[in-house]
Amino acid sequence: MIRTFSDYIDRFICKPKDNNTPIPGEHHFVSAYLIPRLFHLNGWVPDYINPDGTKGIIGDVVYYINGSYHYGIEVKFETIRLTKNEFNAWIVADDIATWPQTYIGIGTKGICLCSWANFRKSYIASVRAKDDSWFPQEIDKGYGPSKSVDILYDYLNQDWCFEKSTSAAKAKESEESFLFSLKFELAANKSLERDWAKPCRF
Repeated sequence: MIRTFSDYIDRFICKPKDNNTPIPGEHHFVSAYLIPRLFHLNGWVPDYINPDGTKGIIGDVVYYINGSYHYGIEVKFETIRLTKNEFNAWIVADDIATWPQTYIGIGTKGICLCSWANFRKSYIASVRAKDDSWFPQEIDKGYGPSKSVDILYDYLNQDWCFEKSTSAAKAKESEESFLFSLKFELAANKSLERDWAKPCRF
């Protein structure tokens, strides 16, 4: 059982680098860590999970209501790499209806959680830090500028970032803080709400 995101990072992101085994990747993180916690919080099975190649699905974990898109979480695992379509719709365009609602990034430093609008501002700031003449404009092919999740960690409000810890007590405390924030992120979408008074324990 994966008790905390710190456990996940130690087991699946840090250790493989030490022993040359492949890092499992985003789909593994979503299915092994994130989905059990989301289900525990709201009791909903998402309509889509990592819907790669499925056009028109906004995010990696997506909830529909009455056949229509309702809420999407975009997950980035170690590296933020936005495809042409993602970059053009989610960074260049300012139509929030085309964006996911939530960003979750996990790297060696820890895990981050914020609205996509806040992620977008921080991502743009991190690219401009190396080239202040840069501004988002549509691309015809390839990917938008890549950033590591760990680099973006430093550009985000630290209230949205939860540090990995090797101490069991601190790891549990960080996990509880992350889950508390995730509850409120879901609660912003009232139809995904369950019973927020119930404790969240794993």
